[in-house]
Amino acid sequence: MLLDFLKEHKNEILEIAKTESLSIAGVRPTSDQLQAGLPIFFQQIVGILDTENNKSPYSAVNIDTQARVKAANDSDEVAMATESGHPGDVVIAKSGGALGVELFRLGYTLSHVVHTYGSLCQAITGLAVKKLFDIDSLEFRSLNRCLDVAIAGAVTEYEKLRELQDRNDEIKRCGFFAHELRNSLGTAMISFQLMKSGEVGLSGNVGQVMERSLKRMEELIARSLAEVKLLAGKPVLDIQNINLLLLLDQLIVTANVEAKARRQILEVHINPDLNVKADAQYFDSAVSNLIQNAMKYTRDGGQIQIRAYSMGDDVIVEVEDECGGLLVNEPEDLFKPFVQNNENRKGLGLGLSLARKAIELHHGTIRARNLPGKGCVFTIQLPKVFNPQFVANTHI
Repeated sequence: MLLDFLKEHKNEILEIAKTESLSIAGVRPTSDQLQAGLPIFFQQIVGILDTENNKSPYSAVNIDTQARVKAANDSDEVAMATESGHPGDVVIAKSGGALGVELFRLGYTLSHVVHTYGSLCQAITGLAVKKLFDIDSLEFRSLNRCLDVAIAGAVTEYEKLRELQDRNDEIKRCGFFAHELRNSLGTAMISFQLMKSGEVGLSGNVGQVMERSLKRMEELIARSLAEVKLLAGKPVLDIQNINLLLLLDQLIVTANVEAKARRQILEVHINPDLNVKADAQYFDSAVSNLIQNAMKYTRDGGQIQIRAYSMGDDVIVEVEDECGGLLVNEPEDLFKPFVQNNENRKGLGLGLSLARKAIELHHGTIRARNLPGKGCVFTIQLPKVFNPQFVANTHI
């Protein structure tokens, strides 16, 4: 029986599953709860097989179909297990949900959630083949059911947390936008009132302050619209030959203010004669996301560098931070939506994905380079000659 096989080879199976899980996880952090997940699941499988081996395979199973439909609509895997007619599944669904929460907390992806449980099933079946052990069809069905319930429980709780974070991130994005817009509007209104009273003229310093505030509001709205279009997958580019320093000037001014509030040092090295052929809104949005990402993860008192220069047929823009180095297995993972680099999980991790989409629309590339123990460098490489045919064939 499979039950006896599992009891006899418990340690070997768990070691195989652990090795496979670690190979997938890479350098991501772990915890006592995470390490206990598979051994607990293994014992639950053993318990269910023991229970089901002691009852007739033809025993009636009471299933409340309407209750199951409601549980499915509510994404309630514990209720689904309760109504399945297999009482042992409830415990598996609960522990699966707890493991999903822990994997989310530690920064694992949805793929890790699925493969964590899959590694145990593969370890069991793989060792059975190696030992020439035939698994009975009814026991194999029970094993697969346990796996389905555990994965469903873990994925459901993981997704609930991700959706909650999604909503919170949207609130923060809106809050940041409203805060910046209010500040600029307030400055513009004060300037307007001074000019209206006749105390100052339009052509003086106050007029320049009002003009900068209005430009800042225009840029905030334009950048927000650009990100909405990127998310909707319906971008229309307006390519112009733009001076890079002038394009990023207001962005850098705002970043400087935020950096000072965080006690960070912002250094800018941009060739004043450097031009770029780009859509101002999308390019500004991409660089803004890189700078915001750098400030978010750089330690207090750390340094952020923004560099731009010409290299052959390309324009290079680099944003270097002091995040302490990358934790993800591959730098490319950073550009996947919802993937984040460290334990500061504020925000969706969507900014880098949007930045890549914006740069790829320009036939450019964006990549990350790890500086172990120090930080990382994000590099935008944009061709000096824009190819409109490429954009026509690009789908995001």
